[in-house]
Amino acid sequence: MNEKKDNKEKKDINIIKLEKGETVDLSKALGSSKRLNILKYTAEEELNLSEIAEKINSTPQAVYHHLQILEKSKLIRVVREEKIKNMDKTIKYYRSNFHPEAINLILWAPLDNLDFEQLQERVPLSKLPIERIARKISNVMFQDKTEYKTDILTKLLEGLINETHHSMQALKEEYGLELDEKLWNLMLLFSQLSTLNAFKKTMENEKLKKNFDDLVALLAEEMFEEVLIEKKEIE
Repeated sequence: MNEKKDNKEKKDINIIKLEKGETVDLSKALGSSKRLNILKYTAEEELNLSEIAEKINSTPQAVYHHLQILEKSKLIRVVREEKIKNMDKTIKYYRSNFHPEAINLILWAPLDNLDFEQLQERVPLSKLPIERIARKISNVMFQDKTEYKTDILTKLLEGLINETHHSMQALKEEYGLELDEKLWNLMLLFSQLSTLNAFKKTMENEKLKKNFDDLVALLAEEMFEEVLIEKKEIE
């Protein structure tokens, strides 16, 4: 009996409060590849129902149903309405409120609704979201993408995330910061997500990516020179 009561009282961070008495299951809203694709495309540009249906290879009726769920979840919004000439109708254009990759990682719930243990489990970030981003970056970084290259990139990102975590912990101790534990874990989570997102944006920015490529080329050149020196010493 007590166990049932505890389960009932336990807050689910996937439930976000909307208007009074109304809730929506965020995990349900994001539990469809079609809806995730809608968020992806409307994050890039504003689209109407017909355009979305064409992009995700679906029917307008099905898209309308998905849009209702996403609107109710506050994940998408109408940015403008275009009136059809000689008709008492308008065409709605949609944009997603959050980038889908961020939705997969960040807890979009009020701080007071976050369960402390569930938040603690996400710091540092688990390998799954890091692998997901690594695969996306691999598509940009490598012309010939392989599992080995993706695995190396995942390990690099994992290292950056862990170093961010340890660095912030060290700074907290060094400056003697006294913060609420829940707030601190939330700060850690966002700092790690920021590191992950910054690396992804670097790879998507042509100028920054070129700088990164130049750095890698210089490192490869130095390694090659070291191998030649070692070879000469052996001879």
